[in-house]
Amino acid sequence: MLKQRVLTALILGPLIIWSVLTFSHKALAIELGLILMIGGWEWARLAGITKQSARIVYAFIVGVLLLSLTWVLHKYVTLLEPILYVVALWWFVATLLIFVSNKKPISVIKNISPQAIAVNLLVGGFILCGAFVGLVAIHHRFGEIGGTYILMLLILIWTADTLAYFSGKAFGKHKLAVNVSPGKTWEGVAGGVIATAIAAYIISVYLELESSLTWYFILIAIIAIAFSIVGDLIVSLFKRRAGIKDSSHLLPGHGGFLDRIDSLMSAAPFFLLGLVLVGIK
Repeated sequence: MLKQRVLTALILGPLIIWSVLTFSHKALAIELGLILMIGGWEWARLAGITKQSARIVYAFIVGVLLLSLTWVLHKYVTLLEPILYVVALWWFVATLLIFVSNKKPISVIKNISPQAIAVNLLVGGFILCGAFVGLVAIHHRFGEIGGTYILMLLILIWTADTLAYFSGKAFGKHKLAVNVSPGKTWEGVAGGVIATAIAAYIISVYLELESSLTWYFILIAIIAIAFSIVGDLIVSLFKRRAGIKDSSHLLPGHGGFLDRIDSLMSAAPFFLLGLVLVGIK
């Protein structure tokens, strides 16, 4: 398992970095759209749909929604900020959902109702569309260095995840959300936040930001990473309800695409919204 995990990471890592830094805006939007459509196919299973054809239909519906969002944002640029506020509001609701769900052990829902499936599918569509808006808009807003900003966000997430894992292993005693994700601890979160602040400061030096903007950038990074944890937890919650360990087996050693991009999906909108509000260009 470890060998598969390392090999997959060694192949995918450079490919992701290469595409983020070299693809045109349109090419990156297509790539993200395809990845999120696969994420939609995986989410349909978490939502309670087992029939393969129905999962594929949902993936195509997600694709249509992403195309529609691309057109809307191209036609009405001023809608970006309101859309980001709506997405941010959803993630606050998701945080509350996790808090409520964590109060008692989570049982697998065996006979899920059509109404519950519909709600779950709406939730998935909202998450996937919000991620698309955040990532595509970051790439577009910053022009030639848009890919660099996405890479910076990825570095922040990777750094936070790595340090959270090791600090959690070394010092973890207090569970973050034991019924949703038993392995996560508050000590791990603290380690991830400290690592994020250090990485954000280094990135701000690289960007040659003014001292006042540096502190804002560090705060934006910490908030984005905080919600990256929420993204991880919300996917974990739906997997537990569905009785599924991994969203799929498409990535050997890593599970599915949702298992790899859950943190990014929730962090991207907050990262972009923070940059917009502060005026970092």
